[in-house]
Amino acid sequence: MAALAFAPGFYPSWYFVLVAIGYGLLLPVLAVLQVRHATVRQSGAILGTAAGMATITVGIAASSNPDLIVPALFVRGVWWWTIGKLWAETGVMPRLLGVATMVLAVIAIGAALASAPMTMDAASLWASERVILGLWSLALAYALWRAR
Repeated sequence: MAALAFAPGFYPSWYFVLVAIGYGLLLPVLAVLQVRHATVRQSGAILGTAAGMATITVGIAASSNPDLIVPALFVRGVWWWTIGKLWAETGVMPRLLGVATMVLAVIAIGAALASAPMTMDAASLWASERVILGLWSLALAYALWRAR
């Protein structure tokens, strides 16, 4: 969320440092989630980790290349759907967070699919989605902290 305060045109070096840090901090979260998910569903753990890694990689790339925003939204939607469904069905994380994550997945995939036909501004979608990702990350951090 802090990267949005440093727009790429005004503070390009700080912007990309903050983007890299933000997405990089998701890596330990993926590791923790991989272990939790593997205890209840192997297929969900593998897809969740793979889609999470793709989310990080394409998310960083989309922050510097607007042509990758739509694929980044789609991949994030796949990641959120996978882990949200896993949480809602198994309770490995709070079920309410799982349902909320699935809703966010539908929004992300819908934004990705509707952006071109509806001539939506991809940069505006991307800014909104990164704020949502930041808030979701805080909710996930809280849930992980409570589940220690």
